[in-house]
Amino acid sequence: MPKNREKPEADTSSNSEQLGDAPSKPKRWRPSRAQRSILMVFVGFVAFVIVSGIVLYKPIMYGDMIENFGIVMMLTVPVIVAVAFRVGLDSWLDAE
Repeated sequence: MPKNREKPEADTSSNSEQLGDAPSKPKRWRPSRAQRSILMVFVGFVAFVIVSGIVLYKPIMYGDMIENFGIVMMLTVPVIVAVAFRVGLDSWLDAE
């Protein structure tokens, strides 16, 4: 039967040297709160550029007025994307 790699088996031997020989897990990247916030702002800015490019394409190309719905989308979607990214980033980094 294959061994379960996620669950280490109990060491029943009396040799204490074997415990120190196990390779340690590679360290995970742990950004500070400031780095997490900067990443969140960056993702929000990228989302703003994408949404505003879509919303403003017609007014720039054809000279039409910007619809109110487009302005609302340009202001709300980047905030939602940035917060969702931060929640996902925090849950992924804080998972043990």
